Amino acid sequence: MSEFSETYLDHFSSPRNIGEIENADAVAEAEHEGGGCFDRIRVSIRIADGRVEEMLFKARACSGTIAAASAGTEWAKGKTVEEVAEVTADIIADYLDGVPEKKLHSVELVAEVLQKVARKN
Repeated sequence: MSEFSETYLDHFSSPRNIGEIENADAVAEAEHEGGGCFDRIRVSIRIADGRVEEMLFKARACSGTIAAASAGTEWAKGKTVEEVAEVTADIIADYLDGVPEKKLHSVELVAEVLQKVARKN
């Protein structure tokens, strides 16, 4: 039995929201430098009427961060900027139907960058 959920594997093998928004309302970056992992992620956001209209990401990252960024950007669509500014790693992990302990840094990194980009507005 795999320690990765079907949702996790789907977001890793077919990530959503890859790219960068031209003339974005805000852009944020975050980097993880622990445990031999040097994941880097950049998120751009477009907001309309206080809600996330579009959110895209670019990453140089492990499978966990790619899956978490795909899930996190999908989760954020339609949410208020305030909701995104309060996102937690647990919310993203739940959206992925769980993540293995060795990939917790990934959901933490994505939560951090989503909070950053939302707070720039």
